[in-house]
Formats: sequence, C-alpha cells, structure tokens
Amino acid sequence: MSDPLKERTAVDASARRPLSANEEFMCAFDRGDDLGVFGPRGVVLAGWRVRGPLDAATVQLALDDVVARHEALRTTIIRDQGAPYAVVSPPCPAPLSVVDLPATESEADRELLAHTFLDEIDRDARLGAKELPLLRATLARFDENDAVFVIITNHLASDGWSMQVLMRDFTTYYATRRGLPSPGLTVARQLGEYAYWQQEARDSEAATLAREYWKDTLSGGEMLILPTDRPRRLDVPPVYSVYRFVFDAELAGATTALAKSLHSSPFMVLFACFNLFLHRRTGVTDIVSPVITSGRTEPGFEDTVGTLFNFLPIRTDVAGCASFADLVRRTRASLLEAYSYELPFGEIIAKSEPELMAGPIMNVSSVVSAFQISQYPPEETDEIGGLRISALRRRLNSLVDVSEIPDGNLWDLDLHPDGDVVGVVKYNSLDFDLPTIVAMVDDYRELLLASLKSPDAPLPKQESSV
Repeated sequence: MSDPLKERTAVDASARRPLSANEEFMCAFDRGDDLGVFGPRGVVLAGWRVRGPLDAATVQLALDDVVARHEALRTTIIRDQGAPYAVVSPPCPAPLSVVDLPATESEADRELLAHTFLDEIDRDARLGAKELPLLRATLARFDENDAVFVIITNHLASDGWSMQVLMRDFTTYYATRRGLPSPGLTVARQLGEYAYWQQEARDSEAATLAREYWKDTLSGGEMLILPTDRPRRLDVPPVYSVYRFVFDAELAGATTALAKSLHSSPFMVLFACFNLFLHRRTGVTDIVSPVITSGRTEPGFEDTVGTLFNFLPIRTDVAGCASFADLVRRTRASLLEAYSYELPFGEIIAKSEPELMAGPIMNVSSVVSAFQISQYPPEETDEIGGLRISALRRRLNSLVDVSEIPDGNLWDLDLHPDGDVVGVVKYNSLDFDLPTIVAMVDDYRELLLASLKSPDAPLPKQESSV
C-alpha cells in the first residue's frame, strides 16, 4: 500500500488540465456560482452505519488522506475566461463535524434515527464548486462503538460510484493510521488522467466507428419528454424533491426470474417496463430515453473519483412487439449495442441531428426522465481496522427541497439485499406536483406486475388519457 503521508505531499503546486467530457457536459448547465451544477445544492451524499471504535482525530487524518489521494476533490473548473479548464490544488484538510445522536438501546430505533439523520443532511447540505476540498463529512455517534458516517461531495467532484470508492479508501486509511491490517490500496488513476485518455480516445478507430453507430442509430429520433404540471420556470431556482417507494420481494423475485429466463439482467427488464410506461403515457412507439452508466468503460479507472457517469440515449421501437417478453428482448439488444459503442453523451449528441434534443431544449412544458439502477459493491462482512460498515440504502422518506440534479427527472431503483426494490424519483417541485409523481410510479408498478405475470400476453394498449 502506498504511504498516505507521501501521497499528501505529491502535489505541491496548482496544476492546470483540460476538462473531461462529462465536466464539459456539466458546464452546459452552468447558472453561475449560486445555482445549478456549480451552486451549493449540486451535491452527492451517502451515509453508512459504522460499528466499532471510531476515534475522531484518526477519522480526520484518514479523511485528509482521502483528499490527498483523489485530485477531483481538489479541482476547480475555471470558466470565466475563454474555454473552461480545470485547476488542481494541493491537498488541504477536509471539514469534519462530530455530533451526538439520541441514546437508545433498540437497533430498530437506531436504524430509523440513522436514516432520519441522513435525510436531514440531504435537506441542509451545501457545498459550492469553489469550496475546496469538495468533500465534507459528519460523524454522528450513538455511542463509542456505533455511529453514522456521512460523506458529502460537490457533484462536479464525484458521482454515485465514486462515493463507494471514497468510503472504501477512508476505512483503509483509517485502519492504516491505527496500525491495523487492511486490504491495501493501489495507486489511484486520477480524473485528469481520465480526461487526457478521453482526448486521445476521440481519435481512435473505435471512437470513429462508435460515432457512426450513434449517428445511424439516432437518425430521425427525438428524445422523449414527459409533460410537466405547469410551464417550467427557468428563471427561478429549482426545488428538487424525492418520492421514495418500495416494490415488494415477490415483484423483485419475479423480475429476476424473468430476466434469467430471457438471458437478460433485472435492469433490462425494469428498463423495458419503463419504455412501456413511456409509450403508454405518450403514445410514442419510437422511444429514445436515457439510461445512466458509470462511464468507466476503460479498464483501470474503476477506482477513479470524479464525475464519470454518462448518459446513453437508448432507442427502442415498441411497435411490432407482440408481448412484454418481446419488448425485453428488443430492449436488451438496444442496451447491449449501446454499451459496446459507448461514447460520452456530448460526443453522441454532437453527431446527431438537431431534432434529437429539440424537445428538451425548446419545450418549456416537458422534461426528460433518466433511468438507472443503483450500483453498490457486494456487501462486506469482514472488518476493516476493527470497523464494520453497512451502507444506509433503505431510505424510505419522501422529502422536499433536497440536493439537486442538472435537470429533468431521475428514476433510480436499488435491488436491495433484503430482496425487494427500493426506488426513488427525484423531480423539480416547481415542475411537478407530488400526486403526479406518485401516479407515475403507481402506473409503472401496475405495468410491471401485469407484464411479469403474463410476459407472453399482448402488450396493453396506450392509455386513453394521462
């Protein structure tokens, strides 16, 4: 394992680098330092239960090691003159808050309090894109051996995948600082290296073939948009909210069983149903709808922290599908092709016809809805440095005014270890009322139930009204 103290001093002066493709994409949503992706509400957060002795001083040192290890947490995007670029700053301490949670002996009460505490941070979290380091942490203790640990980053510095990397690195550094055995860490490839790799990859034969694929695949297509409850107010700050829900274990098991029978993944089945849901809502049969991937197509960047996630516009023609099973097969084929030709979203739309993005750009009464499955590492049972870590994945409270996303709606489903599906829709409350979002999820659930029950039956007809 590399020495964290040596890593801490590896960068002793500011370094300028080009932007990654996704940093360039995020700049398209620039609304200044107070709003949007560069504003203080554009954050990503995650929480964990931590069982075992946590020393606050060592926690601070381990956090500082994490900041030193990942340059994305020390990067500022300069966009006030000419073409934007990134500047990497030297390591600096990570702000850490230590608080006490109410004492209770009940494990059920503690788990509830842990999730409630995480929700409170989600409502209150603020971290602008210039407030280095782009990481904050809170240690909330039930007692000396049981705590909640929350990490917050600006979205320009990380994504959902990165949060799991950060926690793994933190626990490893914590163990090292205490002189305890740990799995060890390889040298991390940095976001700047990823940006340079993307620049070189643009000239490759594979990228040329991929651009031709996307040009042909999306020719004549239009990104599907769903109508909002009222005209969008682009001149005022958004108020993002979340509606959370659960699909029971029976439905989750049926999803997995059908996926296996059709040589597909559960995600493919769930996304096929999302295509059916969009068709039923809009009447459109030629559907172009984005899924979110990790963006880590090049081996070696699995441990890179940064905003690497990618949008892939998946085109699926519902017309001619005799059954839901047919739709799953067609969706599977569309996804596998898209994965094999994955390019950054900005490159994809640069080669597409203007009509593809005309709806999202020009229509102020509709939004794009993106779809993803949460990606988590396998549940760890071994202790690291005397600590047992479990992610707070079972968040069930719907909230108003939380962390923001760049735009539109986001559907995120988590195949939970308990056997069910924990889902969330994030939406702008200025665009949609909660009952509308609830009705959408209910419609999706009913379509999924019916489709799983009779996958070879004819597809249901379009709704008469929405």
